[in-house]
Amino acid sequence: MFRKVWNLLPAKDRKTCIWVGLAVFIRALLDFASIAALLPILVILLGDDPDKSKALLLCGAVLAFILLKNGLSIILTRFQSKFLLRLYKYFSHKLFYNYYHRGLLFLKSKSTAQLASEVNFICYAFSLNILNQGIQLLGAMCLVVLMVGALLWWAPLAGVLMCAGFLPIVAFYLLFVKKRTRRYGEEEIEARRAQARTVNETFRGFAELEVNGAYHQLEEAFLHGLDTINQCRLRMELVHAVPPMLSEAAIVLGIALLLVFGQGDLRIMSGVFAIAAFRLIPAVRSIMSCWTVMRTYSHCVDIIADGIKDEATLQQNQQNIQFNKEIKVTELNFTFPDGGQILNHFSLTINKGECLGIKGPSGSGKSTLFNLLLGFYPATSGAITIDGEQLQPSNLQAWHRLVGYVPQEIFIMKGDLAQNIALGQTDIDEERLLQVLEQVRLKEWVDTLPEGIHTPLGEFGSRLSGGQKQRIGIARALYKQAEILFFDEATSSLDNQTEMEVNQAIMDLSAHHHELTMVIIAHRESSLTCCHRVVSL
Repeated sequence: MFRKVWNLLPAKDRKTCIWVGLAVFIRALLDFASIAALLPILVILLGDDPDKSKALLLCGAVLAFILLKNGLSIILTRFQSKFLLRLYKYFSHKLFYNYYHRGLLFLKSKSTAQLASEVNFICYAFSLNILNQGIQLLGAMCLVVLMVGALLWWAPLAGVLMCAGFLPIVAFYLLFVKKRTRRYGEEEIEARRAQARTVNETFRGFAELEVNGAYHQLEEAFLHGLDTINQCRLRMELVHAVPPMLSEAAIVLGIALLLVFGQGDLRIMSGVFAIAAFRLIPAVRSIMSCWTVMRTYSHCVDIIADGIKDEATLQQNQQNIQFNKEIKVTELNFTFPDGGQILNHFSLTINKGECLGIKGPSGSGKSTLFNLLLGFYPATSGAITIDGEQLQPSNLQAWHRLVGYVPQEIFIMKGDLAQNIALGQTDIDEERLLQVLEQVRLKEWVDTLPEGIHTPLGEFGSRLSGGQKQRIGIARALYKQAEILFFDEATSSLDNQTEMEVNQAIMDLSAHHHELTMVIIAHRESSLTCCHRVVSL
């Protein structure tokens, strides 16, 4: 696991790890020094004629050193925390970027709840429960080595007995938890992921669940998820409760061995043993606890490694592309990764300024064809060319700048109307925005809004009707001054009256913008009345 973690770190952060390791050693050295500073006081107090004034003077000096030590420890801890948070940000952004740029096929093959969990929680857990625990583990081990080494040098027998008490118990614990904790951690993460999915589905599907009386099914799934999470947590708490018990038992065992085998003045030796044990108990407990936590979340390492492998990259030198004549689809074949073939030797020409309709039964490949034309899916074979230039990753961004896309379900992000129409643009041209709203027949509605174009639209556009959403989608395409519009079942979920209004808006666009090319997918013939030509799949 440590080798995997090291390989995941960026090259520049591996160098920082050396400084972090040095900071960990310095903190362990400071902790060791604060314990060693108590020994002179102990020797004075356990002597035959203790000098209290000298002991008090030493106490003052030790107190001043402890305050200084803690100040330095805070500075070093802050340095470590900044390093860990920087890595959390790095890996979270890396997964967010990679998952997005792996494309639509990848995103459709995954659960959004799973991806959200991996980008957010898994990366945070990696930073907090792998890297941070690893640093604490290293610090505790350094302190144990320093203390046991000093004890072996000062009183070899006490050091040997200390090791004899601790090592077998620690070894037993690490062997005991090695496999169990990883399994428990994976089960808890999966249970929490399923629980988030249940909550999301319940709230998103309120209307259908309520009408069909199906809430009780998801409620049962929710309660079952809670039981699973609680069971996982109880098992983990049991594992975490073992280190304190074992470390305290090791101290008692060490003292017993000291009494049996110890020689000479046992008062001083017992006092030193007690002071060492006072700091060794939490250190050994920390080693066992950190190891347990790291094993529990060790699967995070594999998830992140899989998420950043084969890093998705955009073409650095994007080529320009122009659409002045035609889009040509030649002998196009497409097969999904699971083996389902959709298009077979399909050919089509779309002329500039044409309004083309595409119809066909469900599963005939209409939406798949759109995803291929938009460059979201890679063709299995065949080619798509724009004015003779083949569509490929090197010119995909330039192609998207020419394209407007109006799907059946319009994406409405958190924000106001203007932000949703000028999607992705920060410098909004309000005059052009109002012209576009007039074109899609939304101007009168906007005038009734309390804040006009700056009115928030609610989560997922909850304050909008279906027709308003579709017109916002069209307005979005017009605002970006797209040269070709793709309508993917844009009116299938609308009532007849709203469909007629949206279709009229599309017909007006076709009539007033002769250079504008439109490709429309629809089930209903009424949605294709504005088309110059209709292709059946």
